[in-house]
Amino acid sequence: MKIQAAGSTRWFVYQKIVIVFIAFIIPLVAMNMWVNYKGMSFTKNAISDSAVAGASFYAKQLDKELYFVRNQQLQFFNDKDLQKLSFQGSRLEGYALIELISQTKDRLSAIEYSSEFVVNAGVYIKEINKTISSQNGVTDAPNDESVFIISLIQHTPKPSFYQKDGRLFFIESENNSGIISYIEISVARLQEALHQITTLYQESEVFLGSKTLGSVLSTVEDQRVITPLLEQLDADSHATTNTSRVIPIGGISYFITANQVSSLNLSLIMYVNHDEITRPLSQFGFWFYALFVVAIIVLLLYAYSVNFMIHRPLSKLTKAFQMMETDNLNLVIESKTRDEFHYLFHSFNRMALRLKRSIEENYEQKIAIQHSELKQLQSQINPHFLYNSFFNIYMMCKVGDADSAAELSQKLGSYYQYITRSGSDEVPLYKEYQHALDYCEIQCIRFSNRIRYEYEDIPDHVKTVAVPRLIIQPIVENIFEHAFEDGMGSGVLYIAANIEDGIVRMTVEDNGRLVTDEQIEQLEIQLRDGPRQPEKTGLINVNNRLQLKYGVGSGLFVSRSQHGGLRAELRINIREGSGGDL
Repeated sequence: MKIQAAGSTRWFVYQKIVIVFIAFIIPLVAMNMWVNYKGMSFTKNAISDSAVAGASFYAKQLDKELYFVRNQQLQFFNDKDLQKLSFQGSRLEGYALIELISQTKDRLSAIEYSSEFVVNAGVYIKEINKTISSQNGVTDAPNDESVFIISLIQHTPKPSFYQKDGRLFFIESENNSGIISYIEISVARLQEALHQITTLYQESEVFLGSKTLGSVLSTVEDQRVITPLLEQLDADSHATTNTSRVIPIGGISYFITANQVSSLNLSLIMYVNHDEITRPLSQFGFWFYALFVVAIIVLLLYAYSVNFMIHRPLSKLTKAFQMMETDNLNLVIESKTRDEFHYLFHSFNRMALRLKRSIEENYEQKIAIQHSELKQLQSQINPHFLYNSFFNIYMMCKVGDADSAAELSQKLGSYYQYITRSGSDEVPLYKEYQHALDYCEIQCIRFSNRIRYEYEDIPDHVKTVAVPRLIIQPIVENIFEHAFEDGMGSGVLYIAANIEDGIVRMTVEDNGRLVTDEQIEQLEIQLRDGPRQPEKTGLINVNNRLQLKYGVGSGLFVSRSQHGGLRAELRINIREGSGGDL
């Protein structure tokens, strides 16, 4: 069964989880903010509407009451007794005059008692030159009351009410001022009514006034706010109608509700610091922002917990796999918890241990195979090479060339002593190099100097580098067997060795004409397969041994030589050390 993983991205798992959590929580928080905002706005409007309704109710009640008083005053002019006194009073005497005055006074008393806002109801009758008052009775004119009233009525244009010395009057006249009716309105009772309106808000203030008259009556101690309020209300085209708004004055926002009191031609204005209205909601606002902060803290704690419980263990496991990719199997992941990651870490540790043991067993097996291949290579002594060498010695002795026979015998003995010795598998490079040169010397003698070789001395700093035995001679042997088997009379073999960037490079080239490009390409494929390629020739044997011992980058590499034949380059990466990690 194949398990397909999602395409890799740059995001960590815990980042994705946190982003998904944020993506879900943001709409909830936004909806909560919207609902709270709408709720606060609705509540604020409800509170404002309640204040407006309350102020409007009181204003209408006051206006209704004062209209009733004014209607009483106007109806009083139609009283028959008052009209008789106005037209016939000077001609009446005795009981008839007294009875009319008494009945007029009773009517004025009825007007006074009809409303709690009336302090005194009176009338000045020019025909009898008297004032009749519900409070002061019947008094001959001129008197203080008649003089006061007559001075007020002379004001033009005629106002809707008269105010002087802290007193408030409704004054009406008839018959060319032959009758002057006046009703004094209780300022104290009006003040009490205004104070009732201020109970709607603890910090509110109320006043009666207009732009032309200013504040007529108020509960305000600081009069500096009134004038700007009246100016801004008057600037509004709807200033004569009932209205409410928020007006900034002196850096403070005031909630204003204005109601027209038509009976006085004034506006009843209540105002309060807007913060006072929203103060009951400030606690909700505080808790709203507190909950928002708590949500942020919860989000951070959630991100931290996901990072701690998921991201860190996953990162630890990922790093362990990355280290394993570098062939480092000495890994143990410690787990202090007993969750799913404990099982994963424990399983990873067991897997790493088993993999390490398997690799060690496989490596030991390959080393054993390498030893057997070396023994096999040592046993692969070409009998024809030996027979031909003995025959060459025989012929040299027959012709009396004792020196050449001695030299060949010495080289042949050294050659077989080197390949048959059962000592260490590794030797200094200079010995392996010298063994290859001895083999070249033997072959050149065998081919009667029709083939020669050229070589470069090994640099001193690499002479003692330990290398496996029999890694150069099989390459040279392959060239003598295949490159020069056509009997060419001018064969040349080139051998060189150097070190570059920690890699020992030994090259063997020839000027043979037999190897083709297809053969070189096929040999490259066989060598590239490395240890997976079964050993069939000496070249593959050398390549497998080098790759098993020194790892990737080491081995045998072939190409076309600049001299026309085959170029074989042997590379040993000594930076990794002997028996590099597998």
